[in-house]
Amino acid sequence: MTGPRLTVRDDLTSVEAYVSPQQPARYRMNTNESPYAPPPELVSEVAREIEDIAFNRYPDRDATDLYEAMSEHLEWPREGLWIANGSNEVFMHLFLGFGGPGRSVMLFEPTYPLHSLIPTIASTTVMGLPRAGDFTIDLDAAVDAIRRERPEIVVVCSPNNPTGGCEPLGTVRALLAEAPGLVVVDEAYIEFARPEESVRGLLDEHDNLVLVKTFSKAWRLAGVRIGYMLAHPALVSELARVRLPYHLSAPTQVVGRAALRHAARTLELVRDIAEERDRIALALQAMGILTYPSSANFVLFEVDDPPLVWRDLLERGVLVRSYPGHPRLARCLRVTAGRREESDAFLAAMREVACD
Repeated sequence: MTGPRLTVRDDLTSVEAYVSPQQPARYRMNTNESPYAPPPELVSEVAREIEDIAFNRYPDRDATDLYEAMSEHLEWPREGLWIANGSNEVFMHLFLGFGGPGRSVMLFEPTYPLHSLIPTIASTTVMGLPRAGDFTIDLDAAVDAIRRERPEIVVVCSPNNPTGGCEPLGTVRALLAEAPGLVVVDEAYIEFARPEESVRGLLDEHDNLVLVKTFSKAWRLAGVRIGYMLAHPALVSELARVRLPYHLSAPTQVVGRAALRHAARTLELVRDIAEERDRIALALQAMGILTYPSSANFVLFEVDDPPLVWRDLLERGVLVRSYPGHPRLARCLRVTAGRREESDAFLAAMREVACD
């Protein structure tokens, strides 16, 4: 077999594919999924509606019913709403439309790796600014960098993944005032935070604010892949240029509408998960382990030997997230909060590891 006649673009040769490491484990606490299945009535409703889908036909190209239901649920104009296959596709559309050659994005590291990978794929220059010691955005440094570099897009992850903290609204307001283009706030985990920590209330005040959210975490639908964005209608209308036709499948639209009809029931366990998050943090602190404040569904914590602790936990059936090769996270592990029995298993394993 001969080699390929065409290789990948030169600017992608050093890019590593994003991988969320998976290992067989009884307690999978590394990917921030919900451990709870969607409500049975939602699943039954979806099963009935799936039977009526004409699978030989394309789905509704504009997902009209889903958009109308989402608009009503969010109390936001349909024209300012964008729905895609997970929030990652929302980001891909954003950078295909508003990034690209000659344009740049500013991030605050460490943060969600796809926030740099997606713009890189879209030929957008990525500028990563280091966060402060407490993992919040260093606002003075950020403002100076924005004034100097003039990035077309600034991305803020709040609550930030993997560190867990929310950015103060004053910080986001300052970035919106200084940014020459868009400020995109990823609130994938905001349901686990206090309501006042969301930037949702700033949308009416700032036409350069883009809010991105997902059904993958609090909505218990990671396997369905539904993400969405709220923004000024004039900005949203431009994304049709980069969207592939019929990109939201008929089953996706069915599940999305059903989830919205059962929103209260679907989201009723969010507080339980947040309580487990706080219980994990307090228990780790009682062991003398440093944890970082989290408004998400996970806890970032420090240990002396992360590779060893990660392996010892896995041997006890608990899989958590590690960050080999990341200087700011070299001493850190991250654990997802979920069911009480999962937390108990993790904490028992940590006590055993700490005593070894």
